[in-house]
Amino acid sequence: MSRKLGTVAAAVAVAVSLGACSTDGTATSSDEQAAPPAVCAPLPPADITTAAGWVGYVGSHPDDIAFVVDDGRGRTVEHRTGDTVPLASAIKVVHLAAYARAVASGELDPAEPVPLSEWERCAMIQESDNAVPDYLRDRLGDAALADAAAQGGWDDLEVPTLLGSTIALLDPAMSRDARWDAARRYAHDDAYREQVVRMSPGDNFPAVTARVQESGVTGSAAGLASLHRAIASGDFGPGSDVARRTLEWQPAPPGLDGPGFKGGNLPGVVTEAMTDPDTTSQLSCAV
Repeated sequence: MSRKLGTVAAAVAVAVSLGACSTDGTATSSDEQAAPPAVCAPLPPADITTAAGWVGYVGSHPDDIAFVVDDGRGRTVEHRTGDTVPLASAIKVVHLAAYARAVASGELDPAEPVPLSEWERCAMIQESDNAVPDYLRDRLGDAALADAAAQGGWDDLEVPTLLGSTIALLDPAMSRDARWDAARRYAHDDAYREQVVRMSPGDNFPAVTARVQESGVTGSAAGLASLHRAIASGDFGPGSDVARRTLEWQPAPPGLDGPGFKGGNLPGVVTEAMTDPDTTSQLSCAV
């Protein structure tokens, strides 16, 4: 929790800095015009382990980061919000949203036993398990995921497969359209599973990082932010309470009020989305 909140705090600092000091970021309000860019101090050295370092990182890598910050009071700071970027495990909020709607409608029973071979659904958020999202996609169908995202204001979702994306990382020749078939084949074809298990991405980190960008699940900071905001505010509708309880599963540190969050990371990718339950303040960040 502390690592994730540290990432969020750093990203907030980045967003505010960009909004105040760069034409790449925009700061808007419902009752005032955005102020002219301020005169800023020199950028600190890039360092993704500190808030100040994040400001330096964004200043020197503006094309590698996208975020939305919404304070819940009509003021936002945005940068590359509509661009498609790697989301890693942050995409799992979509599967959670579809699951929550299915529970609310009675289609799924949250107490239903799930065979160990299909794994238990809570690991998706709390343990960031990658098997559960594809299990839910297989169980509920592609339309359920797309509809849940749209219910939260995310209209351009590419229905993801975490397993398929991992296989694509190991098999660069695989097309995006073939990934779901590969994931289902892995689940049911023992020989293919053994073949995949023997694959390796190699030890060339720059090459692996580049393949992650190509093979990983993707989306926009705007879509991610919208879905989290809808769940936190209740605008998502039936299932909001189910999804919110899961996103807010961890007790809040001193001084915080139980934020909901889901992030992810892969080589070269860090993502985070967070909401404050009292103010519906919203951050969505992808690096």
